[in-house]
Amino acid sequence: MGQPTRRQSGFVLIASILLLLVLSILGVSMFRGAGLQEKVAGSVKEKARALQMAQVALHHAESLIDQSVTSPLPQSSNCAAALTAATICTNAVSIKNAPLAALTNGYTDTSAPGVNASDISSSGGKGTYYAYPQFYIQYLGLSSNGQGQVYEITALGFGGNANAVSIIKSTFELSSGVVDLGAL
Repeated sequence: MGQPTRRQSGFVLIASILLLLVLSILGVSMFRGAGLQEKVAGSVKEKARALQMAQVALHHAESLIDQSVTSPLPQSSNCAAALTAATICTNAVSIKNAPLAALTNGYTDTSAPGVNASDISSSGGKGTYYAYPQFYIQYLGLSSNGQGQVYEITALGFGGNANAVSIIKSTFELSSGVVDLGAL
């Protein structure tokens, strides 16, 4: 006796097509997700470069204040315009929560250590920065113990484009005299 013939209903074909469709959708979405992750990683890298540049400007400003004991920095009570030299601003201009344009009146730090003119390009590119870092030094007054002068430094750094910006602040005390750290 022979096997009875079965009628094929095409279920396997339909299931295979549906499985292929699901796998295709997964593949396309993974491909698009990888592109998005690459863009995010690039943005994070540029933001980190902007932070590094702001830190370079901040440390350079601190070293200029430190050296001002022997080579004083100019002081000004009108720091509203863009500064052409590293200047200690004696006015109480607050730049907290200021827009980016208000911070660009700081000193453009073309002599920051490790920053060359060839590194700056407003058109971007691999290994370049959008603009030179900037800093703004504000004199806050005497320290609480009267042994030093307190400054607030705001530094601005750019990554490879205008959207990668980092702004950091530091309070810096230039002390005079000797302090017994063992008594603290």
